[in-house]
Amino acid sequence: NSMGRIFTGLVKSGAWGCFDEFNRLKEDQLSAISQQIQAIQDAIKEKTSNIKLLGRSIDVDFNAGIFVTLNPAGKGYGGRSNLP
Repeated sequence: NSMGRIFTGLVKSGAWGCFDEFNRLKEDQLSAISQQIQAIQDAIKEKTSNIKLLGRSIDVDFNAGIFVTLNPAGKGYGGRSNLP
């Protein structure tokens, strides 16, 4: 829920957010958060003025942006999940 609240603020205000080392999340969390990001990106791309996020209707500011960094999973990069 905390990431959803951050996303809601970004989308409503038109701010940008960068989330570093995204694949340090557990796989189930990564999946759920990725679905939220996908819904936001689709709304911005398709110029949909309103989306449902966390069960609430949110007005979309098309200037919003979400950026994610990933590091490889494997030897030398401990604690990262393989992407589903």
